[in-house]
Amino acid sequence: MAARERFRFGDLFLLWAFLLAGGCSSSSQDVGTPEVGTSADSASLDEGTTDSLTSDDSGAESDAPSGDVTTSDALSDAPSDSPSTGADLDMDGLDDARELEMAKGYYPYVSVHPSDKCSLHGVIVRVSPHPIEKGRVMIWYDMLYDNDCGAGGHIGDDEEFGVVIDPTKPAPEGILAVRAISHQGTACERVTTCGKCTGLKACTTAMRGGKDFPTVFPSKDKHGNYTDSATCSSSFVCDFGGCALAPADAPPIVNVGEPGHPLVKNLTTEGFITAANGWKNASLMNFDPWKPGIFGGAGDVSNDLVDLAFVVDTKACP
Repeated sequence: MAARERFRFGDLFLLWAFLLAGGCSSSSQDVGTPEVGTSADSASLDEGTTDSLTSDDSGAESDAPSGDVTTSDALSDAPSDSPSTGADLDMDGLDDARELEMAKGYYPYVSVHPSDKCSLHGVIVRVSPHPIEKGRVMIWYDMLYDNDCGAGGHIGDDEEFGVVIDPTKPAPEGILAVRAISHQGTACERVTTCGKCTGLKACTTAMRGGKDFPTVFPSKDKHGNYTDSATCSSSFVCDFGGCALAPADAPPIVNVGEPGHPLVKNLTTEGFITAANGWKNASLMNFDPWKPGIFGGAGDVSNDLVDLAFVVDTKACP
């Protein structure tokens, strides 16, 4: 689920359970994050940051030692000297081909729950200059699923997280901050932020390709994103299945451009949401990510891709 999603009967059930349990912060089983660690750098905070771009976090990071969860995936580091095609069709000042390289190369270690019953998904991205910080790049990652099959399940699901990068540094060193907002706009919303800046929690990390990447945990069946599994496991009413460390996700990633200058208007003709790729819900076919309207029973993707709530202030990063 994402912001501005439709109110369904299932939401009444979730709200009732939420109130009965005394809030989503109650503790439950400890799903843990085996074989992961944390990493952080230090710098000074700038007190002049606007309220809309300040860091917000909840939950605790794992103290478990760093480990290596191997996986075969199509993701690779995005070197800062990647060749430019000279095409900037979305008119944001960044080369379009380079945008996609950055989206893939700086994609965090996304740990989809190994027992998720509705795991079929892909990722659309918007890659833009950071709205207030020169030299930084902001990437909105919107994970689109064929189904949400948790409590109050529905056709289609979209859950988002944001990443701020320094494109002059290769991944993962260039990943400065990650922010996830689970079930945005509902009683179950949780904001978790991690990064290298002073004032941010160190990111939980896991090994991909021999390097430690910040980790994002989607909850089982409901797909709420978290930057730490402790917050996910404490939100047991909203994300009953919890989160777990699993082999790194390697989904298809599509750069959809900018709202005024889209690169993609149909995710089916783009070869993304298709029956050949396993998508089963006809109502999700031919979806335009920039056209206002909800994705199945979830949120308005066109609004999610411009949501400044996912932007992190990284002026205190090295």
